[in-house]
Amino acid sequence: MKKFFLLLMGIFPAGLYAQTPAPIVDLSYAAAKALPAVVRVQAFLSDSLLSIHPDLINKMGIKTPRSGSGILANAASGVLVSTDGYIMTNAHVVAGVDSITVVLPDRRAYHAALIGTDDLADLALLKIAANDLPFLELGDPGLVRIGDPVLAVGNPLELSSTVTAGILSARFRSLDSQPDASLVNSYLQSDAASNEGMSGSALVDRSAKLIGINAAIISPTGAFAGYAFAIPSGIVKKAWRDLVSYGKVRHAYLDIACSDMDAENARRLRTKNISGVLIDSVQRGGAGERAGLRRDDILLGIDKQRLNNTAQLRELLAQRTPGEQALVVIERDGGELQLAAVLSPGNGGHTEVRSRVQKAWPVILTVHKH
Repeated sequence: MKKFFLLLMGIFPAGLYAQTPAPIVDLSYAAAKALPAVVRVQAFLSDSLLSIHPDLINKMGIKTPRSGSGILANAASGVLVSTDGYIMTNAHVVAGVDSITVVLPDRRAYHAALIGTDDLADLALLKIAANDLPFLELGDPGLVRIGDPVLAVGNPLELSSTVTAGILSARFRSLDSQPDASLVNSYLQSDAASNEGMSGSALVDRSAKLIGINAAIISPTGAFAGYAFAIPSGIVKKAWRDLVSYGKVRHAYLDIACSDMDAENARRLRTKNISGVLIDSVQRGGAGERAGLRRDDILLGIDKQRLNNTAQLRELLAQRTPGEQALVVIERDGGELQLAAVLSPGNGGHTEVRSRVQKAWPVILTVHKH
């Protein structure tokens, strides 16, 4: 027995030393860069508005006490995206209010003007009258690998300037289980802790680039249960530019209804391809029909990007503008075709997407905009 033990002792350390330890990632730079650019957003119902609509407090479920500015409807976060005071937050943070105050990390407070909202993507753009402000540069989530470290920076549970760390858990995550599922429904998933007050906060990579605006959690209780979801920076950039230029976001559509490709449909269509997006129907006279798309075509790619699921299609379309041309690759009758589609402004129709991603999730889980 002793010889056997000694033999193991002689072999085991060699195996250990042969392994390369994982490098320790220092996120202090990212935290120091991000913290000054993440603000507190306070949204109020004023006394004058409440005198006209006294039922708003009950309708919005507000239980906060009256302050000098009226009733505090929401206390959340926002991200400075320019040195001259443009701030991105969530649309649900400022919905229905008539007064917004922004408090900087150095405690300076400003009245904020609401430039506009994109309710489909749950984004809002604010502006404060200040200059020479710290801000976060927009990054590219596509350059962040699944498993790479990320930071969430915001103001949870009335705790100002809080940093939590995690990893990027998934991309192109759909939250169709929410009752008011929006058309733009593709999120970055992370396990960086996120609680009430983190709506509109920053999700940054190790270089302190803004890769997403935190918007929701999935939880059976309303408290953080392990995963948070952020709106990707490409959608944020599109909303910011459109709201500054036009006061609204101009969404682009393919005018189709589609769902994730699966094994059952692969058998029905006699194809070995079980990835991509299946076209369920094509709106008459819409962008898809004009491009030559048909029911049961399989969307394999758009603009040289391979498509895996409907959430990814949503995200790519959310970054486009009506009138732009999109090159789509489809599979039809066992062969591949490339078609050019001129994206439409909708005209009452839209690209309806029915994702099946969430069916595996327990029904007790609900989406909370925090």
